[in-house]
Amino acid sequence: MQSTIVHLGYHKTATTWLQKQVFPRATSHDYIPRKTVQDAFIAPAGMHFCPEEARRVLSLNGRNRPVLLSEENLSGYIHNGGLHGFLAPEMARRIKAVFPEARIVLFIRNQFDICRASYAQYVSGGGTWGPRRYFETARYVRGALTRPWKAPVFEFEHFEYDRLVAHYDSLFGADRVHVYPYEWLSDRSTLIARMEADLGLALEDLPPEGERANRSLGAAGLTVMRGVNLFTRQSVVNKDRIVDLPGGQVLRHGAKWLVGRMPAINRNPARLSGRLQQRIAEHYPHSNRRLLEMRDLPLEELGYPV
Repeated sequence: MQSTIVHLGYHKTATTWLQKQVFPRATSHDYIPRKTVQDAFIAPAGMHFCPEEARRVLSLNGRNRPVLLSEENLSGYIHNGGLHGFLAPEMARRIKAVFPEARIVLFIRNQFDICRASYAQYVSGGGTWGPRRYFETARYVRGALTRPWKAPVFEFEHFEYDRLVAHYDSLFGADRVHVYPYEWLSDRSTLIARMEADLGLALEDLPPEGERANRSLGAAGLTVMRGVNLFTRQSVVNKDRIVDLPGGQVLRHGAKWLVGRMPAINRNPARLSGRLQQRIAEHYPHSNRRLLEMRDLPLEELGYPV
């Protein structure tokens, strides 16, 4: 019997490609739009979640096929540490209440690359801080702002994958929690075939080969965007601004579109400093080794610090 599939992210692991090019092609499952998933699981405040209401929002009655959900914020938002890590366990509880026999899908990515991509996404989304302040905010603020449960910021703990995998294992069983390295996307057809076999997923055809849906800006492009972002207060919370111009969001999106189409300033990829790379290299080996105890994955071969 086919089961509901719930894809949790993480952010920056080809979630947009999966949501636009892969999952809508399912013939075995009904793909549920992201907005509906957000309304069902994330929008209700902490003490307001009702499983029956979530089922109603998802329109589960009368379907002839199981559903497929994909929403990366179920694993937590990268720029606020998943609300200091509190959001993901609550989302797991809610998913279990609605889909007790679901198959859980989690994509991971080596922490050097996912941290770099997170910073690029922060700037693309309106951020103005440099990498050191983004990754180590507590060193630059005072008082309550140093407490991530009061003023959430990026947290390295968010990418300790073993903890979320272990939590879902305890709720659904390890045989129903499927972990895929982002790096396996170098051979998309093989990865999709693996997912079809693991999940009972059938697609009408393979998605077309092509560039990633969200291509990061280069080092110079990010620097230009940090300047542009000083003229709008959106979309990220932790940032500086000179003025919030009327239509600032339109300016930001227009500038990002233009900068993204200037190869000369995106030729050199953005890189983290040696200091930050060392921080990553020291932070994650214990977590990754614990994940290796739970899953047979070639993490060291794929560049994960172990």
